[in-house]
Amino acid sequence: MGDQRDTQNTQNTQNKISHSTIHGNVVMGGIVSLLAGRAGRGPQLRLLVAVVCVMALLGAGTTYWALHATSGSSGPELSARYDPEHGDAHANAVVPRAVKPAELPAVTDCGGARTWSHAQGGTDVGASPLLLSMAGNGHTVSIEQVRAAVVGEPRDPLPGTVVSCSGEGEGQKVDMGVDLDSTDPIALIGAAGPVSFAPYFTDKYLYLENQKPELVSLTVLATRHSYDYVIMVEGTVDGKRRTWTLKDGDRPFRVSGVRQERGTEVSTRGRGWETDYGKGTGERIRCNPCYDQDERVIPGTAVGTAPAGFSFSSAPGADPTGPPAPPKERPAAPTPPLTVDEHDAESVAVAWAVTSGSFDANRRDTGPAAVLGRVRRYLTPELAAAGGGLNACSAEGAVWPAEVTAHRGWSVVMRVAARPTDGHLDPRDLTGDVVELEVSTACAYVAEDGWSRTPQGIIVRARLERRPDGRYLISDITELKYGVPGLTNPTP
Repeated sequence: MGDQRDTQNTQNTQNKISHSTIHGNVVMGGIVSLLAGRAGRGPQLRLLVAVVCVMALLGAGTTYWALHATSGSSGPELSARYDPEHGDAHANAVVPRAVKPAELPAVTDCGGARTWSHAQGGTDVGASPLLLSMAGNGHTVSIEQVRAAVVGEPRDPLPGTVVSCSGEGEGQKVDMGVDLDSTDPIALIGAAGPVSFAPYFTDKYLYLENQKPELVSLTVLATRHSYDYVIMVEGTVDGKRRTWTLKDGDRPFRVSGVRQERGTEVSTRGRGWETDYGKGTGERIRCNPCYDQDERVIPGTAVGTAPAGFSFSSAPGADPTGPPAPPKERPAAPTPPLTVDEHDAESVAVAWAVTSGSFDANRRDTGPAAVLGRVRRYLTPELAAAGGGLNACSAEGAVWPAEVTAHRGWSVVMRVAARPTDGHLDPRDLTGDVVELEVSTACAYVAEDGWSRTPQGIIVRARLERRPDGRYLISDITELKYGVPGLTNPTP
């Protein structure tokens, strides 16, 4: 009878796990059947029963704790990360070291250029694409606002080499953008490339699905300063208020501001890596209103008042910041500050263009021969002895334009680009004994009395030879084009 009772009690013992809670008589059923079936069989058996009961209690408690903890961690999941492969039409990053075009890999799109820069420890300049992933995980989740919060104090634009890419077309759509330079960096409506000035969450919410993540492309803008920042997501979970703080792992995200002084950078426009001289690289175009790829207005992207520092244009793709203007202050030095790598052919070509194109009538710079002493270091002895060749900012013979002399004006080199010639787009072609480059220059003439003139752009072919010590010098300069429309209105 005792054995039959054991069988009956054991069969009536049942377990069930529902919603991470243990239901049933596992522990008590085990104790009852042991005590009922083995009562009176000696102290050793009673000791065994006690040990088994303790172990059963510990096991049940541990199981309950583990299941309960698992259930508590299944709330909404939100995360953010850099998106270096974002298919944007423009990518700009500053790498914290000197970068030569010859060491850069061949790239087919701007996502590849940004990925390479990030792998070198680079930081996005002017605009940083992030990817936000959000899932409800069985909860009713409503996202009501996305904003950025600056961590610490703003800083100057980061030092290093700017690696820039400008692709064809508008690029991949941006869902939202935030402007860290604004007093309230909340989510703005994005477009196919630019970011609007219109708030995203004015009359709508973003509802999260159960398991499928909602992916949001967020572009973070910064022009005046560099910032450390986190992303704050505000909303509700099952009707209760909730705010999430999203970071780059355990640290804030970073973005660099845009340099306002002119300098050199390495860039590509789809035909090999070139060295540019200019300013403002990374400053993003804003739209008001914004247009889609079919040039149709995106609803809700127009605002009536321009924020400080912007002027509006209604043309599709127009830059609300307006065209750049040459500086009105007379240069303090004969040549602007330059960082020149004399073992890099493109760097030497850019230095020649900036130096030869910088002149001032007040310094008795009466013509190209007057600047020969400043450009001699970039020329072979033979070319220097022959007069130095062409000037990057004047194709009008041996003198400057008469207006420059009459107004006691000066020249400003607004932009230079030194790029490989067709058929020599492999970065290794920039390290040969002879390197040929196309050098385009855009200049402006300015005077203190308010007079100014923007001459037509000039493109020359420069032949550089490598000397025994590894330095490159220009041995020949041949004019290719004068009056290039694309260089008439120089960009910063």
